[in-house]
Amino acid sequence: MQQVTILIVDDDISLSEEVAEVFYEQGYSVNFARTLRQFEEQVRDNRFDLFVVDLLLPDGHGHEAIRKIRHICSSGIVVLSGKLDEVDKVVSLELGADDYVVKPFPRSEFVARIKSLLRRIESRNAPHQEAVPNLPEIVYAAYRTNTKTRKLYAPSGEQIRLTKLEFDLWLTLLKNMDKVMSREQLITSIRGRDWAGYDRSIDGLVSRLRGKLSGLMDSEDNFETIRGVGYMLRSHSD
Repeated sequence: MQQVTILIVDDDISLSEEVAEVFYEQGYSVNFARTLRQFEEQVRDNRFDLFVVDLLLPDGHGHEAIRKIRHICSSGIVVLSGKLDEVDKVVSLELGADDYVVKPFPRSEFVARIKSLLRRIESRNAPHQEAVPNLPEIVYAAYRTNTKTRKLYAPSGEQIRLTKLEFDLWLTLLKNMDKVMSREQLITSIRGRDWAGYDRSIDGLVSRLRGKLSGLMDSEDNFETIRGVGYMLRSHSD
């Protein structure tokens, strides 16, 4: 990835400059937008790898910015909020935000989360990622998934026996890597729209799959439960 370009959308000048200082230390380029109007002007004239968005802006809500970003690009989005509001967090993630950080935050943790997100963005935008869904075999963390024979093999070479629905769930997660998948999206993909109303049934299926892939899906570095939303399989890096 070339020099990372970041847009901070926040009217809190002191905090945004503090965040920018963290980015400058990493060699990133930073621009600022204090209002939604300035944000729209910036995205009209520039391209950014990452957006850091505060939800409370003078002329609107940060969710409007998230909608706009997801309409025009797949760049990273990190929400900054002064409080842990479950509704705001859920809505932000459903709209397409990649992370939700509550102020104040530990500097070292913030840097680590940003670097992790940038690696995932680079991975999901890489040309080879586009071909993954059509490959006869997908390798993830040394687990081999044969999409034609519908068989999954552990790193040891031993076959992990999955039911039809468990395999469909696993394949759906693989094909949507680094995307937050709602329960409804997962069930629609696995069983069709007629089952979409029974969204909690996916939790039991995920639990059974996790049991069979213990050690792989029990780690949040690989698999994350997004409370109130759904699940996400993260890109694996050795």
